[in-house]
Amino acid sequence: MKTAGDTRLLLSVGLLLASLGVRAQNDVVFRAMHDEMQRSMQKLQLENLEKPYFISYRVIDNESTQINAALGSLIYRSQTRARILTVSVRVGDYALDSSNFVGGGMQFAAGLAALPLDDNYDELRRQIWLATDTAYKKALEDLSGKRAALQNVTRTDDTPDFSNVTPVSITEMAPHLPLDLNSASQYARAGSALFRKAPWIQTSRVQLSVSSVLQRYLNSEGSTFTRATPRVSLRVLASTQASDGSPLSDFITCYGYSMRDLPSESVLSSQIVDLQRRLKNLQAAPSQSRYNGPVLFEGQAAAEVFAHHFAALLPVEPAGTSNTQAQPSLPAGLLGRLNARVLPEFLSVVDDPTVTHQGGDILFGAYKVDEEAVPSRPTTVVEHGILKALLTSRAPVQGIATSSANMRERGVAPSNLFVKSDKALPSAELTRRLVESSRTRGNDYGIVIRRLSGDSVTLAYRVYADGHEELVRNAKVEGLDERSFKDITDVSDQGFVYTDTAPLRRGPVFTTGVGVQPLVSYVVPSLLFDDATVVKASEKTPKLPIASNPLMEAQ
Repeated sequence: MKTAGDTRLLLSVGLLLASLGVRAQNDVVFRAMHDEMQRSMQKLQLENLEKPYFISYRVIDNESTQINAALGSLIYRSQTRARILTVSVRVGDYALDSSNFVGGGMQFAAGLAALPLDDNYDELRRQIWLATDTAYKKALEDLSGKRAALQNVTRTDDTPDFSNVTPVSITEMAPHLPLDLNSASQYARAGSALFRKAPWIQTSRVQLSVSSVLQRYLNSEGSTFTRATPRVSLRVLASTQASDGSPLSDFITCYGYSMRDLPSESVLSSQIVDLQRRLKNLQAAPSQSRYNGPVLFEGQAAAEVFAHHFAALLPVEPAGTSNTQAQPSLPAGLLGRLNARVLPEFLSVVDDPTVTHQGGDILFGAYKVDEEAVPSRPTTVVEHGILKALLTSRAPVQGIATSSANMRERGVAPSNLFVKSDKALPSAELTRRLVESSRTRGNDYGIVIRRLSGDSVTLAYRVYADGHEELVRNAKVEGLDERSFKDITDVSDQGFVYTDTAPLRRGPVFTTGVGVQPLVSYVVPSLLFDDATVVKASEKTPKLPIASNPLMEAQ
């Protein structure tokens, strides 16, 4: 006699067959994934134990090129190609399954395998079969341990382990742009050669990374997607020391979908000259002493401080059940602050992966479907200062039952984050309020921070009552956390677009990330904090090199 579970299984397999019909005929990899999925859902069962109720396959083809150059010479150049399979097998049901169990020790991801680079159907099937078998056995073990652990406690939270979604079939293919390796190498070398003219800089490097990722996904519910994502990233790093030995560093970071999105050689040259000038000026700038009072985070620094101290807490994943603690506390982050005020009433925050551009800037957090085949949609995270939602996957957390479509390549992460304001000021008025507020606090100046790296200040100025600015160095922001954002008094009327790699938080169960690290684009206005602390970065500084840079003698 067929059970309800058997009927759902047959429906899922039917949906899967319908969605893959033409694709499986034309794509050998997809055909191997489809055929092994069909067999596994019908026949994968160990003795009288439970069959899987959910299986997903993800195959990622990644072609990448890495180029590093310094002072006009290539330091490193490599081209690699890999094809990686990730298998997810869930045993049990949507209410309680084998996921999120910590059985003691490091929990390595089962169901991970390297696949052949050529489209050999038989070898693809063999590797998928073996990875599925391993993942299924691990899922049975985890479910048994999880049930045993839960017998020792009274559960107060009946949040299910997995949420249902409507199956979809989506194709998201960006055009593959071939890379001219020699031209790309020359681009990096030309940029790095400019540092020959800046002998006061001790170390410098130009790093160029080009990747082309093709991802195929299908699951037993009937969802499929194919996504091709090219990415180019450029990073210019430079560091030196002040006369007292204080370390100084600065960087340039750019992203694109092709080399054409990066700065031209002439524009990059101007940016590198500006970077060199900033470091030269920092060498002569005074060191910042302790300051308590209003701080204006302007432009890029506003986006960075928001990214590191607020946005990083928006993703949330369920806490794991362990064999020593079956009823864990709430996951870290902002889950315990739902419906509480976390920002001033005039600020709202929206996560929106459906937007591809802001003005002329590319937003790199855009996608049509997330890594669990959930179609993208905007999520209002903060509304008039009140935390209304968090960013989740298909694994529900207490109080949030459905996915926000934010499962990305290596975990739950934001997409494009927009900070919106009901009141905003021109930049000049924002600076005037900084100075006025600082004066009422008894300070001779206010502080404007324009570039950050974590809590380390890359570029900051003292702003005095007469309007003149004084560059300072060797500073860092101290004691800033998500609670500090309630103290924002004013914001600018212009948003700054800033892109960085996604803030990733490790959950209780170790997972192996496959593919490139996802990018998040932020659109954030300048932020005036009523109270912040800026201190000297370090009392201990490394000694200066004994001999001068040999480039000094070559000038």
